Amino acid sequence: MRRHSRAVTTGLLVLLLSSGCAAEPPVEDRIRIGAGPEAEGQLLARVAEALLRDADFAVEVELFASAASAREALELGRVDLTPGYTGATWLEVHGRADPSGSARTSWEEVAELDERRGLRWLRPPFEREEVPADLPANATFAFVVQPESGLETMSQLATRLGEEPGALVCVDAEFGRRPDGLQAVLDAYRVSYDREFVAADAGEAVAGVAAGDCLAGLTTATDGRSWEAGLVPLTDDLEIFPAFVVSLVVREDAADQHPGLVAAVAPLIDQLTTT
Repeated sequence: MRRHSRAVTTGLLVLLLSSGCAAEPPVEDRIRIGAGPEAEGQLLARVAEALLRDADFAVEVELFASAASAREALELGRVDLTPGYTGATWLEVHGRADPSGSARTSWEEVAELDERRGLRWLRPPFEREEVPADLPANATFAFVVQPESGLETMSQLATRLGEEPGALVCVDAEFGRRPDGLQAVLDAYRVSYDREFVAADAGEAVAGVAAGDCLAGLTTATDGRSWEAGLVPLTDDLEIFPAFVVSLVVREDAADQHPGLVAAVAPLIDQLTTT
């Protein structure tokens, strides 16, 4: 009896193990998503993972020490797709200067360069009518303000700074002192700003605006801390800041190997706004 029970138990164990192995797809059949350590990039990767699983793909997410390492893994074929930012790719991957402030131009220029490397940037709905004003998502630099300030654009901020000598801005110390930083932005908007700026990193700038110490603070348009504080980013109506359009970058060979991959993750880029 004991011998029979042991045989049955062993048979069941072998059956379960073999069933589990059969259910687990080979590594080469899985879609691999790479992401750096930044919370925003990891969130995008996890949303892409969920969309792919919903479409019955086998997926794994690999986290890298930096976004640059995730990008390198994409080019080497270790991963099949990663979140991407156009302005960062233009500057850091392709080593180009003067990134465009236009979201559409930025996307088109970077997509063309990466196409030569066998990489496809998912296209935001530039041509679609009646899309939200903050689509596509753009993680560009942005001055944030309190909604009750009545300001909506950087041109309006420039006028207010000229009218109110006591109004201050909170910006990163390096950006504030670089000739191509704060002064270049102020010159472009023709602001006479003859007072000292408040040196603050992005988190401190958000806190300074929320507390009323600064009229405007410099961070990124997608900084969750500023949205949580109830602040709003100003529209860069002269497109002075480089565009950092958010998209997913997919290896062309992975798209060919996994039909339906691009269609599965496309809703993320079709619907993701800056807000």
